[in-house]
Amino acid sequence: MPTLRILSLALLLSVAVGGVANGSDRERDLEFANGATTARASGEITGRDGVSYRVAAAADQRLEVRFSPSNGSCYFNVLAPGSEEAVHIGSTAGDQFSLDRTKPGVYQIQVYLMRNAARREERCRYQLTAELTPAGAPAVAASPKHQVCRREAAKMYGVPVSQIALAEARIVRGGLEIDGTADKQAEGVKKLRCIFDGGGRFKRIMAMTPDGE
Repeated sequence: MPTLRILSLALLLSVAVGGVANGSDRERDLEFANGATTARASGEITGRDGVSYRVAAAADQRLEVRFSPSNGSCYFNVLAPGSEEAVHIGSTAGDQFSLDRTKPGVYQIQVYLMRNAARREERCRYQLTAELTPAGAPAVAASPKHQVCRREAAKMYGVPVSQIALAEARIVRGGLEIDGTADKQAEGVKKLRCIFDGGGRFKRIMAMTPDGE
């Protein structure tokens, strides 16, 4: 990537996101297995060193990205093919992105730490899932646990269930967890975690966004 393009992109994201750290992004192809519609990636970033995943899309596909970070200052952006303008800014739009009709070309999914966290050389472990399906294909039905999580989160945050976005469930020691966000509009997007016990019973919701954010 030419130096001028890197500088331009860094300036744009710094202004658009309000303090995103920009360092030496590693670039990786997010590859889909033969016939698969889902690709997954996981890793860790530290400080200003982010990761940019490339997703090759055809015309008129549906793209969905879900993100689960370990650090509350860790987000992802999505850039459209041939554009330096982010179509999704994670720090304001949350940890889930969907686009009903893609343009042909390479979309970039950039994983990064916000500037203050990067200056402190904080770390972020993350899991990222991307789905590419034909336009108009029905979304994968939510599991019963997702339905419970969405309902309980909507009650806790006082928002409609449509404003709760959830990532895939993951198995942890002693149970299962689902990370997500609640869009409280003027109050911002709040990160949350639904916790289930080893028998799959809902236990509680953990607020992942510190007070004041």
